[in-house]
Amino acid sequence: PTKAQVRVQPHGFVPRRLTKVAEPNALGTKTPVPTNRERASSVADLQAATMATKRVLVVYGSESGTAKGAIKRIAAEWMKKDGLKFKIADTMEGNDAAVQFSTLKDNYDVILVACSSFGDGYPPSGYEDFLKELYKARDKTFDQDPPMDGMQHAVLGFGSTIYETFQNNPRLTDKLLEECGSRRFAKRGECDDAGDDSDKTIATWEKEVFAALQDPSKMVLGSAPACKYDEPAGTIQDKDVGQGAVAKGNNEMANYMMYLLVIFVVALAIWYQKTKDAASA
Repeated sequence: PTKAQVRVQPHGFVPRRLTKVAEPNALGTKTPVPTNRERASSVADLQAATMATKRVLVVYGSESGTAKGAIKRIAAEWMKKDGLKFKIADTMEGNDAAVQFSTLKDNYDVILVACSSFGDGYPPSGYEDFLKELYKARDKTFDQDPPMDGMQHAVLGFGSTIYETFQNNPRLTDKLLEECGSRRFAKRGECDDAGDDSDKTIATWEKEVFAALQDPSKMVLGSAPACKYDEPAGTIQDKDVGQGAVAKGNNEMANYMMYLLVIFVVALAIWYQKTKDAASA
C-alpha cells in the first residue's frame, strides 16, 4: 500500500466501537442497535447458561405427606445416577421457599414443585406462603422485570377427582410460575387418588422431566414452553391466600364434614323408624 493508504495510529490506540442507531420509533426516541459483537456475546451467554449444570430446587406442599414423599424419592433416585447434567441443590417446603423468594432466580436455575390442594382448592398449610408470593410477584411484573425470569419449572400435582377443585393448587402454581417469568419445560403431571393410574402418572412425569434435564436442547432459555398451562387440563379457581386462607379451608372442610354427619343422622333415623314399624307390624 502507498502512504496515502496507510493511517498510522498512536501507540496504545484502541479503535472506538461504533454502535448503530436505529431510526426514531413511534415515540420519537432512538434505540441503539446491538453490534455483531454484542449479539455474539448474548448468544454465547445463552449457550453457556444452557450447557451449565442446572441447579435444581425441589419445593413441596402437602398435608398428608404424599407429595413430599413422592418428590423426595424421585430426587433421591436421580442423584444415584451417573452423568447428571443437573444437581438437586435444595429440597424444602413451600413456606421455606417463600422466605427466600426474592433470591430464588439467583441461586437456582430450575424449580420442581410437587403439591396438592387442601379444603376447597386452597394450598396446604405449609405451602400457603409460597403461593402468596407467586400472586404478589405476578402482580408486580406489570411495572418491573419478572422475578423468575431465567428460571424453568415443572409441576407434579396430587389430588382426587371426587372434589370439584381437583388439582386447583397445582394448576394455579404452574400458571403463576409462568406469569412470574419462569419457562415450563415439561407438562404438569396430575395424579388422581380416586383412580388407578397415579403410579403411572408419576412414572411418566419423572421420565419426561429427567429426560429434559439431561437434554440441553430441551432446556433452552427464551424458547417456547413445552406446553400451555392448561395441559392436561386448566380449570382453576383463584384463591385468596391472605391471612386466614388456611382457616377458610379448614372451615369449609368442617362444614362439609358437618353436612355428611347430618345426612348420616337423618339416614339413621329413617332406618330406625322403619325397623321399629316393621317390628310392631
